[in-house]
Amino acid sequence: MSGIAVARRGRPARRRDPPRRSARRLAAIYATLDTSDQITIPHLQAALAVWRYSLDSARWIFGDTLGDPTADEIWALAKDRPAGVTRSEVRDLFSRNKKAREIDRALTVLEEAGRLTRTHASDGRGRPAEIWRPQAA
Repeated sequence: MSGIAVARRGRPARRRDPPRRSARRLAAIYATLDTSDQITIPHLQAALAVWRYSLDSARWIFGDTLGDPTADEIWALAKDRPAGVTRSEVRDLFSRNKKAREIDRALTVLEEAGRLTRTHASDGRGRPAEIWRPQAA
């Protein structure tokens, strides 16, 4: 998380609300401990530092898994292939025994987690191939 997003036009931020709420709550605790009646930038920076530390600790403990078995298997296949994997390769990974919507869901999880990017490649014949490439770290 790079920072706390500000909601526009009174709408709440769309994604990752729990981390934002946690960071705000931590900042409020820090402001209270400082006997401040306002949350200031140093309070927010301290809260974000604790959030990043917690996130890094979880990554260290659990590795690079997402906790989603299908997404984790796809990630294991794709992470060491800079050229990416095709949807056919993903389907074959599961011996064609996973429903398309389950694969779609897992690929969306990986895309939203910033692990994979969807691209298309065409050889001039037929429908362009959907290729999922690992994001540069």
